[in-house]
Amino acid sequence: MWKVVLILSLLPLVGAWLGRHWFWTRVQLQGMRRDCGTTARQLRERLGLPAGRKGSDTHAAALGNSLRECGLLLLERDGNLQAKARIKGAFLTKALPALAGIVGFFGILSKRVPAGWAIAGAIAVVAMWTLLRLTGLAIEWRAVARGTEALQASRALKRLDDEEEVIRCAKASVWSTVWPF
Repeated sequence: MWKVVLILSLLPLVGAWLGRHWFWTRVQLQGMRRDCGTTARQLRERLGLPAGRKGSDTHAAALGNSLRECGLLLLERDGNLQAKARIKGAFLTKALPALAGIVGFFGILSKRVPAGWAIAGAIAVVAMWTLLRLTGLAIEWRAVARGTEALQASRALKRLDDEEEVIRCAKASVWSTVWPF
C-alpha cells in the first residue's frame, strides 16, 4: 500500500518539476545572458519598495524574479490577503522538504514507523504542499501583472528591450515557485 502512496505522491512532484523545467529553466538560461545594467536592489528601490538583502545580479532572469516578488509585495501593500499568504508560504516551501525528511528519518531510526511508510509519508507531505503551491499560481500571475504595471510606470530600466526581457522572465519565474527543492 505504501508503494501506491509513493507513486501517487511522486506524480505532482514530477509534474511540477517538468513545468518548472519547461517554462522557467529555458527562459532563465536565456535571461542570464542579458545584462540590463540595473541590480535587483535598484529595481526594488525604483518601484518604491525597500532595497532588501539580496540583489547584486544585473541579468534579466534575476530582475524578472525580483519583479515578481515586488509585484507580490505591491499586492500585499494594496491589501491583498492572498499575496500575503503566498509571501509567508514561500519560506515554508523551502523548509518543508527538510522538515519532512527529518521526521521521516527519525521515524525510521526509532523503529516506530516502517521505512517504506516513512519515506512515502515524507514525500506525500511535500507533494501535498506542491499541489497547494500549484493552486496558487493565479496570485503569482497577478503579481507579475502588478509588477509590470509598476515597472512600466516607473521606467526603471533604460532600454525597452531590457524591459520586455525582464517581463518575459518574470512571467516564466512563476513556475520557479512551485518546485519545493
